[in-house]
Amino acid sequence: MRINKFFILSILSLALFSCEPKYEKEYNWAYPVCGDWMVKAYLDGTEIYGPFEIMTYNTSFGQDSIWIHDYATTATNGHFWSFKVKAAVDMKTLTFQTEGSINAIAGYPIVIKVSNGRVINKDSITMELEFEDDPGTIYQLAGHRETSYEEYMQQ
Repeated sequence: MRINKFFILSILSLALFSCEPKYEKEYNWAYPVCGDWMVKAYLDGTEIYGPFEIMTYNTSFGQDSIWIHDYATTATNGHFWSFKVKAAVDMKTLTFQTEGSINAIAGYPIVIKVSNGRVINKDSITMELEFEDDPGTIYQLAGHRETSYEEYMQQ
């Protein structure tokens, strides 16, 4: 009788503790606008720099804005620009813009305007940038998703 109780308890323990829980992927509210992007810079349709990486990610200020950050480049060593700017986002249309936001990179407190920003089919990004220290010049950034949210979740 003791062996049967022990056997039954062992089987029950195995059944309870050996099941793997199934996790549902939880997407950030800013998905699919957030991600790592490989872009090129254009001026009047002519490629002037790239490719280089930028990141877009949610802010801690609510669900109405994102950061756009070229974390891999600096203006002082010959790269395109050095910027980190907050932009308003519309998740229904996957668009973003700012009429003028102060660059959050220390030492570069310029105003940056982002217009016509959008994510296309969750894997392409495009936007126009105007920098206060180069007024009247509209740079276009365009590229594709380098690292998706799904890839982050697998790491």
